[in-house]
Amino acid sequence: MAVKPVYGRFWAPGSLAQLTRGRGWNSELVGFLLPLATRNYFYAAYEFETTKTMDTDLTAANSGGTAAVSYAILSTQIEGGAIQGKTGTTDNGTTQVKYNGVVFDAARNPGLEVASKFDVVTGFGYEIAFCDPPTTEATFNTSALTAAGVPTFAANGVTDFMGVTLDTDDTLTTAALITVGTTDAATGKLLGTHTPTAATYFVVRLQVGANKGYAVIDDNRGQENFLASGPDTGVLLRPHIIAVTRNTTTKIHDVDYIRIWAERNY
Repeated sequence: MAVKPVYGRFWAPGSLAQLTRGRGWNSELVGFLLPLATRNYFYAAYEFETTKTMDTDLTAANSGGTAAVSYAILSTQIEGGAIQGKTGTTDNGTTQVKYNGVVFDAARNPGLEVASKFDVVTGFGYEIAFCDPPTTEATFNTSALTAAGVPTFAANGVTDFMGVTLDTDDTLTTAALITVGTTDAATGKLLGTHTPTAATYFVVRLQVGANKGYAVIDDNRGQENFLASGPDTGVLLRPHIIAVTRNTTTKIHDVDYIRIWAERNY
């Protein structure tokens, strides 16, 4: 009779070394199972399928505009569960959720994936990003493209930033990848011509590196881009999500899940 495996008797259990042994570094199976290599990787997944209080790792806020509502788990559940924020009816009003830990260094290749949807996709904007903490929270940074490759970046005290933004108040009104670093000027590229479809979930994934950034929407090769500029190493970052209305109509933003990952620093 075969002896059952014992976890602690494997060499380096739960590590990248164990995962890649006999498979190589870049197999699809290794990529799929990488969140389980907890010795070498941090991975957190936030789901909102119950009516419990939102996880204390996350903090929600809003700009205080009329009828603005911070993200919260819905008391009346929807299919699959979600947190929902409302921008309110004040022009430029926002709702925001952020990760509380300012602990991610670009050197450790942190990443973020968010599945979300808007009820209305006109007169609005969003930002899904990593950055060092801004001076004023729940403020839309307007870090979108006004011309191909030339972003506006309202720093708001931020020195290092990498994220996907969309702002219908700007010249270019579809999603863009924006990066800036302590030593890198603000740079941007469009992600195809992506605008969300109303009431339809879309998935944004960010992958930060040392002075570089990658983003893709819906795993669509026509909606991805890479920039060889971005956050410097040694600058601690945290992820956030901001939704904004660019008129006096409330925008309702549902977030189905948030996933965050990074390499450990040893």
